[in-house]
Amino acid sequence: MKYSDKLNGFWEEGYHYYLEFDGKRLTVRDYRRAVALETTVKYDAAAIERGESAVISLADNVLSRTASGEPFTMIRELRFENGELKMLYYYTIMGETLYTLQKVDHGPFDHIIIRDAEFLDRLQGEWIEWRKNGDRSSKLVIKKNKLSWFGFEVVPFHVVSRKASPNDVHIVPADLTESSFPGFTEITVLPDMLTTYMQICDVSTPMTVFARADMIDRIAVPPEAMRPARNLMIDEPLTDGPCKLDE
Repeated sequence: MKYSDKLNGFWEEGYHYYLEFDGKRLTVRDYRRAVALETTVKYDAAAIERGESAVISLADNVLSRTASGEPFTMIRELRFENGELKMLYYYTIMGETLYTLQKVDHGPFDHIIIRDAEFLDRLQGEWIEWRKNGDRSSKLVIKKNKLSWFGFEVVPFHVVSRKASPNDVHIVPADLTESSFPGFTEITVLPDMLTTYMQICDVSTPMTVFARADMIDRIAVPPEAMRPARNLMIDEPLTDGPCKLDE
């Protein structure tokens, strides 16, 4: 089977999805740039080369599944049309959405600047978690370019910022996706602290703050760290339930 250079390369929707075609291989990434689907495709390459509309058939079209293994989100149809990609997306709860993707001349991480050379040296060692109750037992440890916390396995990372916001510095997994650290959904590097967010069950926790041992009682703790945990389903402070968090 022949493949079209008009299709091969990178396609971007602008926020939600980012696709890469390489011959028969298709990689679909979500808005965090994490891989949502890797599969093979079939299509009429001659029609695409002529500029005609063509349906692209996917060997696998499921983007995510429920805990029981049932399809949760999927690609209902993928079509090349007038130099664009039309992706009909299906979410079992919300129904169908049509996305339009444009071909771009950059890879999925072109928006990211790797800042390891500037930040790794000063990030080395132990960072102690600040807590209202004074407990100082939780530590985040950085050794070279690896991070560990609260018994989780060591995870390789990069220090990055984005071209659009170079002063907003984050620690992200080595594959440059934004939220695949165990327990964390975000780790931000500030001058005298590291701040993190995490989600447990349906609970959005307050900001977690880590500082050096000699600074833990002197840092200006952000107000976000004082807020109560919130139930994401009803957007209320959490007062009880199986996922209630201790301060």
